[in-house]
Amino acid sequence: MDYTFQPESGATSAPDLIPSGVLTYALVSIGAAKQSKESGGTYYPLTLTLIGGQYEGRKVFEIMPDVTDTKNSEKWRTIGGTNLTRMFEAAGLFNPANLQSYSQFQGKPFLTLCNALDGKRIAIRIKIEQSTDPAYADKNKVAEYLTPNPTSQAYKNYVKLLGGKQVITEARANVFNAPAAPASAPGWIKTPQEKLDPDNAPF
Repeated sequence: MDYTFQPESGATSAPDLIPSGVLTYALVSIGAAKQSKESGGTYYPLTLTLIGGQYEGRKVFEIMPDVTDTKNSEKWRTIGGTNLTRMFEAAGLFNPANLQSYSQFQGKPFLTLCNALDGKRIAIRIKIEQSTDPAYADKNKVAEYLTPNPTSQAYKNYVKLLGGKQVITEARANVFNAPAAPASAPGWIKTPQEKLDPDNAPF
């Protein structure tokens, strides 16, 4: 009996995926550094294990560029810096009410940042990334890294995840009464006002 070969062989079914738009907490696990075959730039694989809700224990996989490695494109490093800032805010390592907290990693190796973030809880919005190759399935990715910083566009979904109005009032009060930002803040930290699209990060 002949075997019929199909281009979609090995692909998982779409119902196995987490629906786009799900808001959830996730535990960050950072893998060993890798180098891009195209640019030679350093990046780190991220495993995000979902916490709470019906998808608890499920995993989403992402990558994070070394924002200090100039072999990575400027666009990717800019997006990576924004995403890192949001993750550090959600993990409580950066505090919008104390802008000096944003300079704590200045001059430190990028691996120090990775070690600080590894094992921390962050907040994300999930999306489905459709595959352009029929041999591979669609997969879940991060659509947005959520943050408790009320000046960020990612704050709205963070509040939805928390489900409380009191958080909005307290966070806004803290930010608007915060001390001035230090002049020596690291260059990779991106202000929440920047409207960057994390979906377009080059890999």
